[in-house]
Amino acid sequence: MKSTILHIGKDAISIDEPIVILFGENATEAIRDVSVLQRFEDAIDSFVFRVGDAVHFGDQVYHVSHVGENVGENLVELGHVTFVFDPFDPDHFIETSVYLTPHTVPTIEEGMTINYLSKSTDA
Repeated sequence: MKSTILHIGKDAISIDEPIVILFGENATEAIRDVSVLQRFEDAIDSFVFRVGDAVHFGDQVYHVSHVGENVGENLVELGHVTFVFDPFDPDHFIETSVYLTPHTVPTIEEGMTINYLSKSTDA
């Protein structure tokens, strides 16, 4: 599954917060400033994140270390996913997020491709 970054909100990336919040291109104005907007190449009927899956931001490769609740449904319905680039802590975590390694926020830019690669399908 592939998407293209359309817009990076003015407050979407912070050196103090290791989080990137993505939404589909129909996000509200209020969300646009704090989010990265993406357009998927094809319609998404379903997608399940699993530990070990990969997410490529351009040439930067990340692997899923934890998957929260309802992540797949949010991605399908809203084009929404929150990526956290911090170690997963079972006592303090964002439940609806995907935790990725390495623990460094990727360099992203408008026009960049994001590839979501499932370990089970490699697509």
